Amino acid sequence: MASAHGDNDVDTEQTLTCLHVKMYNPHQHGGRIFSAIDLCKRQELNAEEVVLFGRDVISCKFQLLHTKVSRMQFALQFFKPLNSSTMSFEIKNLSKKTKLYVDGLELNYLNKIDLPPKCMIRFGEFQMLLENEAGESEDKFAIYCEVSRFSLVQEVGHPVMPAIPETGLYDAAPQASAISQTPPPVEVDENDI
Repeated sequence: MASAHGDNDVDTEQTLTCLHVKMYNPHQHGGRIFSAIDLCKRQELNAEEVVLFGRDVISCKFQLLHTKVSRMQFALQFFKPLNSSTMSFEIKNLSKKTKLYVDGLELNYLNKIDLPPKCMIRFGEFQMLLENEAGESEDKFAIYCEVSRFSLVQEVGHPVMPAIPETGLYDAAPQASAISQTPPPVEVDENDI
């Protein structure tokens, strides 16, 4: 007797949307800053999961082991925009101390925006190049993290900007040519000021 489902009932696996995250910090060469992140592996997550980046070992899926990182630095959430067939991500700044910049757009504490398909996010001396690789699944997504040996700001052709201090204030007025010739910023402890 033939099956009611027929031979066409084969599980078709949908491709996952994958967010590629390339990270850089000028102090990464000791190996510790990104050591708690499973690098160069696609990590599959459920669609409803909010993904936290920060220092907190319990709450954060992606831990950044650096004293200047907030316990919870930022959150990424997978979603489907209204009237769209493609999946996307939004980012929310969870740090009260440090502003988050997405392609130069400043996000204060609890501000959030939809991520462009490819963008640079910055906070403190951290640089992250995020690129959304489209997929079909609405149930799961993946994140793939890797570390860059070189500054990402220079790699993607953006003018080099100084590090963003914890106050979130920096002088954006210098000319681009002067900025690109400036040596990398040096982070100053608040107590040294």
